[in-house]
Amino acid sequence: MMYILEKKNVDQTLSEWSAKYEVYTPQKVEAYSQFLPFTESSELALNEPLNTRYPPKSLFLPQSEVMLKYNKRLNKFDEIKILPEKRIIFGIRPCDASAITLLDTVFDTDEYQDPYWTERRENTILVGLGCSEPPSTCFCTTVGYGPFNQDGLDALMTELDDVYVVEILSDKGQKLFSNFPASSKDQEQSVLNIQLKAKDLMEPAFETENLKQTLDQLFESDYWSEIAESCLGCGICTFLCPTCFCFDIVDEVQRNERIRNWDTCMFRIYSQEASGHNPRPTRAERTRQRLMHKYSYWLDHIDKIGCTGCGRCVRHCPVGLDIRAMLRAASNFEREVVNVG
Repeated sequence: MMYILEKKNVDQTLSEWSAKYEVYTPQKVEAYSQFLPFTESSELALNEPLNTRYPPKSLFLPQSEVMLKYNKRLNKFDEIKILPEKRIIFGIRPCDASAITLLDTVFDTDEYQDPYWTERRENTILVGLGCSEPPSTCFCTTVGYGPFNQDGLDALMTELDDVYVVEILSDKGQKLFSNFPASSKDQEQSVLNIQLKAKDLMEPAFETENLKQTLDQLFESDYWSEIAESCLGCGICTFLCPTCFCFDIVDEVQRNERIRNWDTCMFRIYSQEASGHNPRPTRAERTRQRLMHKYSYWLDHIDKIGCTGCGRCVRHCPVGLDIRAMLRAASNFEREVVNVG
């Protein structure tokens, strides 16, 4: 079933939803966009060609969150509220919604459920916005997704001239849009044409067939030193990645709090052991961990690549390192090694 949301009614619709839900939308923040709570003064960034700089995974896994708090005066632990208000994330791109489903396999499994993650997921409706003109830095189709991929979404919007055509993908989405006007056959055909065209616009960024085997074979090679030579070790690629989930848990004694903070395998101290030994002493080993995790270890874990091709690491690396070029170089390096042998 498909419905119509007229562009002129978007602000009014979001305001009406705000009476029942906490609504997050992509909004302009200086020279970029970010998901923030919607208000009447919000400057929406639905027409931005690029994704939000800061991934919406932070709405499920905050960059810093209190897990436990001790009340010294009462000599007991204070209750930490986990349950968020029911909320809508409006205008999330398919790559970011797909990333959240990948993180579900880490934080919500048969063996382990992270209560902070699962409660936020249960209380959230994801309304996606497909990418009619994917940016050149994106490569979602290469890694098994697409500019109108439906994974993780409750509804998916496709932009036409003066309306968004909304495809319903779950009961949550149906409940949210059931009172909206239905789309016409012509509009639905236009949606199909736009979606097919967007997918055709995206050229393969690198070869994924046998990529895992290639990287595994290069584990001890000089390849990692070569591609990491320009890396600053700043961690931007991982902090802005929608599928990276490394964290550290620290006790803030002065505040009597236990806090979970984002961390990254690109930092030297991340893998340093209590003895002082570090199994990843240089950026070469840390770069290897980053690429191997996404393109080898995730496949061991769930038989899927752990990257949705959002392109943030390509756009925001301060020295212009491009993960697509790194992976193309891996195939070439492997062939050179084989030929020399």
